[in-house]
Amino acid sequence: MAFTLKQRKSLETAPPSDAIKTREENGTILSYLEGWYVIQQANHIFGPEHWDRVTLTAQIVWQGRYDGKPACTYTARVRLCIRTKDETIVREGSGVGHGLGAHLGEAHGQALKAAETDATKRALATLGTPFGLTLYDSLPRTKARSEANGKPASESAAKPTNSHAQARPVAPWIVRSANGEAIGAYSSPVLGCSSLRRAIDQTTDPAVLEGLYANNRRFLARLSLQKPNLRDTGERHYSEILTALYQTKLKRLSDASGNRAPAPVNGNNPVRLSDRIPAD
Repeated sequence: MAFTLKQRKSLETAPPSDAIKTREENGTILSYLEGWYVIQQANHIFGPEHWDRVTLTAQIVWQGRYDGKPACTYTARVRLCIRTKDETIVREGSGVGHGLGAHLGEAHGQALKAAETDATKRALATLGTPFGLTLYDSLPRTKARSEANGKPASESAAKPTNSHAQARPVAPWIVRSANGEAIGAYSSPVLGCSSLRRAIDQTTDPAVLEGLYANNRRFLARLSLQKPNLRDTGERHYSEILTALYQTKLKRLSDASGNRAPAPVNGNNPVRLSDRIPAD
């Protein structure tokens, strides 16, 4: 890279311990750097006039209610251009952001901003340790394990060890094809729902559609159990929406082929819900 000696040294320097924050997610303590901090570091290392960010894409992937309030989720992809004396260095990153507000506009604003910030952090992390690259070197520890050691969760998470007793990462949300192969593994259940919705929309064979649904029953059951608040504006859970979408599509394909569709799952009548869960 065409960075100066001072810049290269800065890119090899890890962030101070007081800059590393922690949060609990599904019983696991995760370490991270705040968005304002990494942007501040980029300005310090490169100079504010020598780098900029462009949002390439921003898309809403879910909109509904959470804990009784309007909520939504965005994904975003950004491109960073860092100008040195000899060249322009380009980095890209993708991120996801969730918003919850008193009204839908507030939720959208929060989610879009959070997605762009997350994508910016991921793009900057590719440049070196001051942007949090080393935070991904170790598995996160659970809150219970940290407290069992007699240390605050934040202290234990900021200084992970190599103990085999560390917690496993949170299991991804896996969507499978009609033959059982994984279509994708997602950190967000909302992205998994969008992937399954898109797979249902694109299937044109009744038998293939039945296989698709059968291989994703585990996904839908886990969704109902672990994410009971994942509902649309009509307070209908996403597992119900996806099931109804499957039933509607299967009936349409079966009618077109002259075959009789199986009875609706759980006795529900098929309804038109293709607009409830946006595809990626």
